[in-house]
Amino acid sequence: MAVAVLAAAVLSSCGVAADDRAATVFGQTVSVNTVDTLASDAVFLQALQAGEVGTDSVIPGVTARTVLTFEIQNVAARAELERFGLTLDDALLAEAEQTVRSQIPEQLSDVAVDRLAAFVGSTTALGNRLVSVDPASEQDLRLLYDGAPGLWDRTCVAMVAVLPAQSDQVEAVVAAGGRIEDVTATVAEAQLVFDPAEECVPTSQLPTQVRERITDAAPGTTLGPVVIEGQAGTVELFLRVDGTRRLAFDDPAAQEQLSGIAERLASAQQQPAQAAGYWLNLVLADAVQVNPRYGTAAVSQSGSFEVVAPAGPATPSTLPPVLQDLPGAGGGTGASGSSGGGSGAPPADGRAVDPSGPAPADAGAGSAGTGPASSAPAAQPGAAPVAP
Repeated sequence: MAVAVLAAAVLSSCGVAADDRAATVFGQTVSVNTVDTLASDAVFLQALQAGEVGTDSVIPGVTARTVLTFEIQNVAARAELERFGLTLDDALLAEAEQTVRSQIPEQLSDVAVDRLAAFVGSTTALGNRLVSVDPASEQDLRLLYDGAPGLWDRTCVAMVAVLPAQSDQVEAVVAAGGRIEDVTATVAEAQLVFDPAEECVPTSQLPTQVRERITDAAPGTTLGPVVIEGQAGTVELFLRVDGTRRLAFDDPAAQEQLSGIAERLASAQQQPAQAAGYWLNLVLADAVQVNPRYGTAAVSQSGSFEVVAPAGPATPSTLPPVLQDLPGAGGGTGASGSSGGGSGAPPADGRAVDPSGPAPADAGAGSAGTGPASSAPAAQPGAAPVAP
């Protein structure tokens, strides 16, 4: 497995005192020190196509987030390998290390070799197991179901999107006793994004602002406007949540989705690394907590996991695909559609993250599925600062 493939895999699929956690994945910690070390390794970053190298005083934000994304995927691949009852044995690890060294002629640090070899070995072994998943095996489907709990949460919601100038018209419809579903009949250019009569949508598909707003809302309550800043402008959402539910393993909808996942994995027989990347994107949606100074964990509309920039006042947000066609509603890019930089000075102690550097070009589809965003984490104690 060439490291060129590794780079594509990683790029295509994206201080608190005494806190050395850059992220937590399945209960395991990715340390700030590890991110700092790898973000300062020019040869490692070249293999990852990760942007500018960090210095003792500053790390470009895009570099820090790309490295953190890689490490999150690395830890997740190992954890999933173990959950499937497999281990990364010495023979496979040695083979992976040989592959890494043969594909990168420049001298790699021991830490970089260790992390790259672990990633290659884990994703190879995991991919080989995933492509053998049997759509007819209840045991295999149960492993898939248990590994991606976020896939089964559903929200039954009516949601309409309008331009800010039309907000008063929506409120008038609701005040007159109309339903969210009725808005499109009277408000020009309004779009019905979700209709509970058709389906209850995966909760993870809802914009973050909506998920936060509906947390304590009583069923049947009309909410809005929820303002969504897109790259080309602003839209406002009005919604009503009728209820939530979780699909059980034997629910026909869950079985249909599980069969589809299994079939997609099986179709990657000749490219097991892609199967590993596809699966990791699914499981990471709910398995990661990122130190907010680095940004947030997110999954893009294309399904790729990555760490995206800390939110600032003008940071674009995720828009459901239908909203992207609404006049003035630019869709986001990268994970969670977010591509703006955060702001704020790094703390005096620790290494600062610079969120302002340009994002490197997307390397295409691959195994672990991440595209770097444009800004970076702030400083962590005991480490060099990260610049914007």
